[in-house]
Amino acid sequence: MATGPNFETVTESHLLQKLGADAVGMSTVPEVIVARHCGLRVFCIFLFTNKVIMDCESLEKANREVLKTRKQAVQKLEQFVSILMTNIPLPDHAS
Repeated sequence: MATGPNFETVTESHLLQKLGADAVGMSTVPEVIVARHCGLRVFCIFLFTNKVIMDCESLEKANREVLKTRKQAVQKLEQFVSILMTNIPLPDHAS
């Protein structure tokens, strides 16, 4: 897990690749730990927006890729979440 919100460093990327990582998240794990500690139920949705950066020259390209991917995915993600939320039953104690 990277600490985000920032890209992994080139060194971190090489280490993660050697460790066999397929994906890297920024802050989901600590957020879920805190939420569960507070007694909240958690559901996560991930949107992977960039491939790992393996050299310093790729940083600006990666930033553009993130913005482009995010823009392309927003509408589909909004539709997904809207459908999901209308199909999740409320708990008995919710109003």
